[in-house]
Amino acid sequence: MFSARRMAFLIALAIACVGFLIPAIAVAQDYDLNFTLPTAGKSGCMVCHGDKNLGRLQGDQFISYWVDGRDLDESAHAAITCSGCHIDFAYKSPHNIEQTDWVRTARLACKNCHQDQWTAYSLGVHSIAVQPGQELSEDEATKPLCGDCHQPSHTIKMLTDNPEAQAELHLRGFEMCGTCHPDEWDSYSDYYHGAAYRRGAVDAPSCWDCHDYHTIQSSSNRDSTLHEDNLDKTCGQDGCHDDPNETYLQYAGLVHRRDEVRAENPLYQTIDGVKESIQGIFGTIRAWFT
Repeated sequence: MFSARRMAFLIALAIACVGFLIPAIAVAQDYDLNFTLPTAGKSGCMVCHGDKNLGRLQGDQFISYWVDGRDLDESAHAAITCSGCHIDFAYKSPHNIEQTDWVRTARLACKNCHQDQWTAYSLGVHSIAVQPGQELSEDEATKPLCGDCHQPSHTIKMLTDNPEAQAELHLRGFEMCGTCHPDEWDSYSDYYHGAAYRRGAVDAPSCWDCHDYHTIQSSSNRDSTLHEDNLDKTCGQDGCHDDPNETYLQYAGLVHRRDEVRAENPLYQTIDGVKESIQGIFGTIRAWFT
């Protein structure tokens, strides 16, 4: 005999599963229906999202909604429930994704726990200026949210007292900054900083070592870490240059301009021209023997 509580749970679970399947059947061309619920004793969101086959077809692309429970268990948020971040979902099924930007909601939910970091972010150039409920402008809509930088979201590592996670984060400059700032990423190629960092040097500066991270400001802003009034502190921070002199500070303006300065230098123009000519000659010779 089932207890009343156990019977109520089974009925609620059955209703949730049926409700999840009904909309998929109604728009079968958009969903992958070839999945089965897991047999392991899971509850809540992972009853469905623990299934590797859970997904949706959008055109020819398969969008997976599977969440690896092991990633969650090993992440910094192992003790947080799913609805702690997906605050608009709760435990209702099916999820009504037509009336809410659920991705944006989840990427903004970090502020509910990390209030100091959110305040710092709100003071920087990435801050979203609109008030809740207001429509985003095209510029505001492209600004990064917490989850855009701190991803992949389900596997965020605890950084405190975790040198391995800190080292891993240090080398994610392209994922965190370069995807939105491709020109700046491509130009970060000077010998002492960018070239070394892109080769994986652990002592080379990442983007945020110089530009700051949450409270990033334009270099023309007096509060910016790259403003001329603050360069000595930025270049002289722990792990960088001891007592940086004027030469160090002047070089800072060349970190992203190496290729530009080289192209403008007559000597390098001559050297590059000779190099191209030699390469062309060798290319012609190789063609004779192929």
